Amino acid sequence: MPVPSRRRPRGEMRQRILRLAAEWLQQRGYHGFSFGQIANALEIQSSAVHYHFPSKSDLVSAVFARYRVEFAWWREQMGHSRYGPLEQVGRFLDLEARNIEGERVCPLGVAGVEYASLPAEACAEAEGLRDDLADWLTATLDAGRLEGRLDFPGDAGDQARVIMAAAQGALQLVRLHGREDFAAVRRAILTGLTPRGV
Repeated sequence: MPVPSRRRPRGEMRQRILRLAAEWLQQRGYHGFSFGQIANALEIQSSAVHYHFPSKSDLVSAVFARYRVEFAWWREQMGHSRYGPLEQVGRFLDLEARNIEGERVCPLGVAGVEYASLPAEACAEAEGLRDDLADWLTATLDAGRLEGRLDFPGDAGDQARVIMAAAQGALQLVRLHGREDFAAVRRAILTGLTPRGV
């Protein structure tokens, strides 16, 4: 009697490689892992990694493109949710806080530190992710202020960049001191956006 095939669904290996590369990129940086290490961790041949991603440049560019797809999905969920603008900013900070468990930094934090050595295509995807985040935060802050549900000084775009920078910096502080630093930054951001008297 023939043994049923145990081949993985098409595309599953590519996704496994991407997931591991994304995790290691945020933990170790661009120069902190190799195709051989990925192959060993996934118990496959290095040629299998090269089959899906001919070069490390292709792999890391795909990782940043994957971040953008994931954020686009998350942003769409927020658009269909009943969360108000302050809650949505809080949810964004919670999204960033998920990196704490895996001792990861923000993808944009990696891109910022290693920008000079990242492949051009990966830099372009990172810049796109930065724009995606800034655009969503700016629109959310603008809408919240127009509705009287958020209060902050200056331009919404400037405030969006302050929040992005604070979230990235908080993840760095967690590595040095602990998760309470991220919680403190989260509280400060949300308190600063809450209208007086609310």
